[in-house]
Amino acid sequence: MKKFTTIDGKTNLVLVGMPGAGKSTIGVLLAKKLAMDFVDTDLLIQVQYGDALQEIMNTKGYLELRKIEESVICDINYL
Repeated sequence: MKKFTTIDGKTNLVLVGMPGAGKSTIGVLLAKKLAMDFVDTDLLIQVQYGDALQEIMNTKGYLELRKIEESVICDINYL
């Protein structure tokens, strides 16, 4: 877990790990405990692109999925 403070003073906690490690599960529990919002970037990507992550990777490739992920993460500061 990494703690970041945005330009406008908001605090973001970022969970990073391998697929299936429990980031979303822990993230929801942690957000509730700390009275913070929870944002799952995997879900944001799937909603934005209308497809599952695996399908996006199959059609666009791994590197393109990482670029999409980076873009979505950068946009989170504006939510």
